[in-house]
Amino acid sequence: MDLRNVRYFIAVAENGSITEASNALRISQPPLSMAMAKLEKELGVTLFDRKPRGIELTAAGEYLHHAGRRLLAEERRISDTLKSMGQGLAGELHLGCEPMCLWRIGSTKISQFLSIYRNVTLDLTDANPRVQLDRLADGTLDLAIMPIVAEEPLQAVNGVHFDVTVVDELPLTLIAPKAWGLDESEPLDVASLKDSTWILPARIPGVRILWRIWADKFAPSGAAPTEVIQVPTVMTAAQLVGAGVGVSLSSLEMARLHPDVAQVPVVGGWPNVPIAIVRRKEGIVTPIAERFVELFQGD
Repeated sequence: MDLRNVRYFIAVAENGSITEASNALRISQPPLSMAMAKLEKELGVTLFDRKPRGIELTAAGEYLHHAGRRLLAEERRISDTLKSMGQGLAGELHLGCEPMCLWRIGSTKISQFLSIYRNVTLDLTDANPRVQLDRLADGTLDLAIMPIVAEEPLQAVNGVHFDVTVVDELPLTLIAPKAWGLDESEPLDVASLKDSTWILPARIPGVRILWRIWADKFAPSGAAPTEVIQVPTVMTAAQLVGAGVGVSLSSLEMARLHPDVAQVPVVGGWPNVPIAIVRRKEGIVTPIAERFVELFQGD
């Protein structure tokens, strides 16, 4: 199977038509159509149905779309590994980092790494854990840094399993609007906030760290808040808290970024959340990724 044709197919799948893909690839339509026909004949399947306004992937096409992305990512890793062997450490590090972890340890380690390995370029994905796991599974990311629930193994994604190495802990704090004037020196009973609006990152299957901690905190009182606004990220939550919309959970480092947010201690405190480096169990780990992980092993 010609990897160039696989690359062409992924472009067709992601652009939705031969015409748009040919523009993106900067090749004319006839050679692209011929390449797709050749790929289908070689594999013995129909990869997409031709429609008046584009294409629609078949089940075989959906499979090749996901598997092809992993295949091309593995090709890149092989190339980077061989280049590193022949030329010294050089190439790209495709790294995911959840925002709270980025402020806690990620940015410092990234700066340290790039100052040591000047021939390495960084492709950083600043996203929630679900996005990172999806991109680890399809090979888009080499590594991811994210908060985890220590006693719950990460769920496999599309049959891909993950290795987890805990490297630090994330201290949490309750954040509230400064304008509310809550006491920032005396611990607050969190049950007193059950009628307040809470702002939390959206529930994501298999990744529910803050939701679990939040629910556990209210469990003894037997009455959880009923008004919860779900938002895409912890950064969005902090911005809304600063605007006076409600309260939330955040890392200490992220809370300090927002002058309109108060860090309010609570009775019993909050548990620290493990921060882990996550990688795929199977597949090539480039020397570049290995060197990045080694930075954490001396801490």
